[in-house]
Amino acid sequence: MQRFLKAAGYLSKRIFALLRTLPEDFAKSVCEIRLRSGKPLALVNFEGSVYLTPTGRLTGIIGGTLFTVTQADIKESFSKICDYSVYTYSKDITSGFITVGAGHRAGICGSAVYDSGKITAVRDICGINLRIAREFTGCASKLVSSVCRDGLSGFLLCGAPSTGKTTMLRDAARIISDEMGKKVSVVDERGEIAAVSRCSCANNVGVNTDVLDGYSKYDGILQAVRTLSPDIIICDEIGAHSDVEAVLYGVNSGVCFASSVHASDMLELKSKPGMRELLDAGAYENIVFLDPSAPCRIREIISGTSGGE
Repeated sequence: MQRFLKAAGYLSKRIFALLRTLPEDFAKSVCEIRLRSGKPLALVNFEGSVYLTPTGRLTGIIGGTLFTVTQADIKESFSKICDYSVYTYSKDITSGFITVGAGHRAGICGSAVYDSGKITAVRDICGINLRIAREFTGCASKLVSSVCRDGLSGFLLCGAPSTGKTTMLRDAARIISDEMGKKVSVVDERGEIAAVSRCSCANNVGVNTDVLDGYSKYDGILQAVRTLSPDIIICDEIGAHSDVEAVLYGVNSGVCFASSVHASDMLELKSKPGMRELLDAGAYENIVFLDPSAPCRIREIISGTSGGE
């Protein structure tokens, strides 16, 4: 509940006042708070979208009188998310999201401004999707015990959005660090895994864990390999060619990797640029697919030592 309230605190006073009255059991299930200018406030959990009446009553029906997000709500929320300094977060805004305290992530909708084929700004913000980062201690216990049955072993965590990939990577870092006593390096490009603030981690990633906060995966992986002597490197959302290049460099240096990628099945995984190269190289000893019906639930584990075949 405290994480929900912390995330909701980044929204306008009017919205926060309504959200803080929600039943605790429901609030704890919410994974997204969606603001769309001129449309009902939507709260999303694994059962779908739920809306609120002006008095705070929950309903799954679009109709009647619902609490409606105003442009003033969007403007106030956006300012708070940017800590009242939009310029400071200009790079994040052009990437489409801003990571706030404890790893919560605000996706931004608006009008893109292009210069020489690249987005240089986003104006007229009209929508915000605030994804709530969860810390479920023990959620990766089954995962780690399965893939590390015979000793430390790397894995690629695959699943659709909101299936708990980042949450499980976070808990896996803690388990491998504290319970296995291994040296862990977390390359936290977007600040969602450890959520470092003023040299302190808001999330528990283990006492034997070094966090490279804000580094690109390429720079962070290379620095970890060269200077931190990790047993395993953990990073979220592998995708760019530079990510693949850095992972292969680390693997060839004798380091295990635990990473995540958006993919619902093996066919989708192999169709992603660079993934075939990583699979063929045996970069991940295990390929883990998450169940889309519930967060942090393993659907199947496939050996990755033969290209995922």
